[in-house]
Amino acid sequence: MRNFARVLLIALFSIMLMNVSGQNVGIKFGSVWSKANLKYDVAADEPDQQFLILPQLGVIFETPIYNGLFLQTGIMASVNGYRYDSKRMVDDESGNPIEVDSKERPILFYLSLPVDFGYKHMTSDKFGIFGMVGPVFRYLAYDTHSFKVNGEWDNESTDIEIDGEKKALFKSFDFALNIEAGVQYDRWKFSLYYNPGFTNIFNDDVIPDGSNAAWKNYSFGVNVAILFGTIE
Repeated sequence: MRNFARVLLIALFSIMLMNVSGQNVGIKFGSVWSKANLKYDVAADEPDQQFLILPQLGVIFETPIYNGLFLQTGIMASVNGYRYDSKRMVDDESGNPIEVDSKERPILFYLSLPVDFGYKHMTSDKFGIFGMVGPVFRYLAYDTHSFKVNGEWDNESTDIEIDGEKKALFKSFDFALNIEAGVQYDRWKFSLYYNPGFTNIFNDDVIPDGSNAAWKNYSFGVNVAILFGTIE
């Protein structure tokens, strides 16, 4: 909860900065192609990851600073995680345990606050190119482990039971970097982005002392944004 309060304070501060001059409010949406930089004590435990592809959506605030420089922030709802194939034990019609193929999806739903500083070069009245970079502060709002067995999807908690007490597997706060570039036509912006994560999101209360286990998010994708207001 303390980390969430910090994220909200940063968001409020960023929005106050936007009110200094010609703020543009916009909607941003796109795709997230995510995996995880995983490290386990036992190499055999590492799954064969495939990209988890899901949408993201949010509200952005953008304001010019000086001669093409601008600041963009907002609140984005996005998903991280990955997918892999595995096997699970289930009961057959006679109640006997059998091993079957399964599709696994660790899924982490984040509320993200990017704070990007960018530069835009307009080649005409309506067309330009831009690039931006900045930190991303993310709060884990929900997480689950989805799996598909015998054609049916189900979910299970990611919590770990330690000494009779359930503990969250993941930290609630994540820190990443946003690197984004694209083109702008009138009030439409089309871009590619890359988000490497820097936080080991495994909870310290779950991973034993001396363990080398780590999970760091990373993702990339395509964004489309539309700005409302005066375009400069």
